[in-house]
Amino acid sequence: MNSAMIERTYHIDGHHFNTKHRQGSSQATIIFEAGYGISSDTWTQLVRDIDPELGVFLYDRLGNGNSSKRHEGRSLSDLADDLDALLKQANIQPPFLIVAHSFGSLISRLWASRRSEDVIGMVLLDPASEDQEHVILPLLSKQERTSYMNQFTAECTHEDFQHMLSTIKREQTHYGMMPLLVISSGKNRLFHPAHEAWLKLHKRMLSLSSQSGWIQAQNSSHYIHHDEPHIVQLAIYDVWCAAKQPASYYQAAN
Repeated sequence: MNSAMIERTYHIDGHHFNTKHRQGSSQATIIFEAGYGISSDTWTQLVRDIDPELGVFLYDRLGNGNSSKRHEGRSLSDLADDLDALLKQANIQPPFLIVAHSFGSLISRLWASRRSEDVIGMVLLDPASEDQEHVILPLLSKQERTSYMNQFTAECTHEDFQHMLSTIKREQTHYGMMPLLVISSGKNRLFHPAHEAWLKLHKRMLSLSSQSGWIQAQNSSHYIHHDEPHIVQLAIYDVWCAAKQPASYYQAAN
């Protein structure tokens, strides 16, 4: 088996997408979904140590990395459709295990809701929440709110983002017994009340699956996969093992 990472470009609707794929010895492939405005290079350190048993699929969304510039007015459904089209063009077959960071969690959750029969597990890293704007924003200082609003330049406008939050709230389905692990940052990147609210939003996501668990990466910033990659690696294998033993309940340490 050739376990080398292969980089390819695929064309969809007049735009090109940069991808990287490594075949695994098992049937399962991990799909990595990066955070807002971040290329797939964010996963380099983590992917290097993923066991060759599991396949790996990385890609740059429009506007990131080596992919084309983004369309105007992209929706969450558009982003999920892009992933679907890429997997079909690359002929990557299920089952899939998803690892998603921050904004990427919204895309992954919608895509998994639509492809639930093909997704066997999910790890969400400091994920964005559909309720974050009305829960978190009131707790931020004026300067912090300004900083939050100023970030919406890379992939979507703030208005687009609000529509995305509405979409996931409307279309989210329950994942049944699919193993789900949510990992939250430990370092307080917001002032204390806002960070505590952030953690509570993450714990709400445990209701998305009947096999779910929550971990706080105590020494990590928002970029958990950079600060404590070993925690993410262990989480991936924990979910993978739980997916192979559907009769057992998935439990994660808090």
